[in-house]
Amino acid sequence: MKIYVVEDEIIPLDDILITIKSLNHQCVGYSGDAFEALEQIESLKPDVVLMDIHLNGKQQGIQLAREINKKSNIPLIYTSSDITKSVINEAADTNPISYIIKPVNEKDLLAALILAENKISSINDSSPDELSEIFIKNRKKLEKINVNDILFAFTDTKNYCTIVTEDTKLTVRNSIVGLQQLLNHEQFIQTHRAYIINWKKVDAFYEGTQSIEIKEHNIPLGRTYKDSVYKRLKML
Repeated sequence: MKIYVVEDEIIPLDDILITIKSLNHQCVGYSGDAFEALEQIESLKPDVVLMDIHLNGKQQGIQLAREINKKSNIPLIYTSSDITKSVINEAADTNPISYIIKPVNEKDLLAALILAENKISSINDSSPDELSEIFIKNRKKLEKINVNDILFAFTDTKNYCTIVTEDTKLTVRNSIVGLQQLLNHEQFIQTHRAYIINWKKVDAFYEGTQSIEIKEHNIPLGRTYKDSVYKRLKML
């Protein structure tokens, strides 16, 4: 597999590069700068990203992971010495394949890369661009939902989110990022840490309150997602 490494410390970077090579994978690039890493990842299109959390003394890795998730299904593997519960919980919101505690050893990386390979195969097999319907468990039955009927989805927990259509609301066991990866990326976009919307269902956008209206529902627009939403707006 082609692997990109985000790491700002020389010794851990060297160890990771040696381990990648010993596992017969290819490192296609690396950087310790979040902005440079994002540009290179978009250009190089690696199969997997190994992501350090603290870059240049700041917790930039998780934000970088969010940016990557907006644009692709590239599996993410965190490599960090930070075992703080709040940091790990925040990292978990980006739906990573694994969280490896530094120093990275060969066995842990091997296991994480096997999981990444399975994730890639699953994404390829599911053909998300052609997804037209999903089945959601509702009590004792599986209820079919037409993807185009979904207005938006939101979450107030880490492991569950609610899908909203004009007729119903159904709760599923998935993160908001995981649900977005299942759905069509061109049609469904994230507007807030807790919300994704069906862009085709947008009725209005309110600049004053930074919110989006869909069938009389007001969806918040977070600062992190503002630029990507504005790029989609065709204003006269």
